[in-house]
Amino acid sequence: MKRLAVFGLVAGAVLAVILLVKKRQPSESPEEREERKAGKRREMFAKMQAGMDAMPEDFPPVVMFNNVAATRENSERILELLEEDRSGTEEPGD
Repeated sequence: MKRLAVFGLVAGAVLAVILLVKKRQPSESPEEREERKAGKRREMFAKMQAGMDAMPEDFPPVVMFNNVAATRENSERILELLEEDRSGTEEPGD
C-alpha cells in the first residue's frame, strides 16, 4: 500500500512539473494558430476527397456528395437567370 501511495505522489509531482514547463513555453500567436488549423482542415479535406474518390459511384456518401454539388450548381444557375431577368426588366427610371 505504501508503494502505491509513493507511486501516486511521484506521478502527481511529475505531472505538475510537466504542466508548469508547458505553461512557461511561449504560446503561439492567434495568426499561427489559425494557420495551423487551416492546414489541418486542408489536410483533412484532401484525405476525405481521396477516400471519396476510392469509393464506388453508387456508395451512399458519394451519391450524397454528388447531389449536394449538383444542387449547388443548379442554385447558382437559377440565381444567374433571375439576376439576368431582373436586370432585363428594370427600367432606367426605377
